[in-house]
Amino acid sequence: MPTLLLINACIRGKDSRTLQLCEKLLARIQEENKKDLAFHIEEIRLSTENLLPLNYERLQRREELLANGCFEDTMFDYANAVKEADMLVIAAPFWNMSFPSMLKIFLEAASVEGITYTYAEDGTPQGLCAAQDLYYVTTSGGLIGECNFGFEYISALSKLFGVEHVHFVSAQGLDMEGADVNALLEQATITEF
Repeated sequence: MPTLLLINACIRGKDSRTLQLCEKLLARIQEENKKDLAFHIEEIRLSTENLLPLNYERLQRREELLANGCFEDTMFDYANAVKEADMLVIAAPFWNMSFPSMLKIFLEAASVEGITYTYAEDGTPQGLCAAQDLYYVTTSGGLIGECNFGFEYISALSKLFGVEHVHFVSAQGLDMEGADVNALLEQATITEF
């Protein structure tokens, strides 16, 4: 059974409108794949993880493990999960023109040369991930407009990982006067980039 990895950066949990939109997307993905083989969904809920940014000591340990070919060390659990997933879904609210900082820490831990990407002899990056599709799900109180830095970052990183199709799913303007939140969540569309 193929695996869909849900990277949940929704700090508000069940109160998160981003998570509500994500659940609608997951139902749609499962429905579309029912005729083939539905996905087994694995979730990494970042608000319950012990996420630590790289400091000098952790960076040294990481480099030593990589130099010794210890790719299965627990330090690389996130990278291995991202590498092995058949589809990736990231649910992250639009915060400060991007996403919550815990997602950046997760992505830093998942970006590991030799696991999620490598370099060819000419220096060209080559992705090592199995997933061909990544869905980035977000909601915002206002309109995102040209300041979609979170999605831009995810798109660039996906290319490094070898993910061919990155999709943007959003419901915007949820806090604007007169907004019908439920209708906006229902109407959220998927746009491929």
